[in-house]
Amino acid sequence: MDAITVSTVVGEDRRLIIDLPADTPIGPVDVVIKPRVLSEAAVINPAREAARAKLLAAGKLVVDLGIPPGSQPLPDEKLKRLAQLLSGSRSVDDLIDTDRGTY
Repeated sequence: MDAITVSTVVGEDRRLIIDLPADTPIGPVDVVIKPRVLSEAAVINPAREAARAKLLAAGKLVVDLGIPPGSQPLPDEKLKRLAQLLSGSRSVDDLIDTDRGTY
């Protein structure tokens, strides 16, 4: 039998009651809980929001990241190519030592 998918909601008490279809085989099963991906706007973290409000009030919250309008993320092929180009380059430690000199 194929996997059975039942949509449900986890309540505040963190308990599930699931009624399975009548043709569900009896015996051992594996239960996998896979939360649905929520948009970032749907998840509210009160501590984060309080910190954002304080930073915004102090003028320290960066709201303009300088990303040009219409910018698109690089495709996976180009990211892989960049990783290949950079994989043989000097380490960050070498670059810092060259810039600042060894201590």
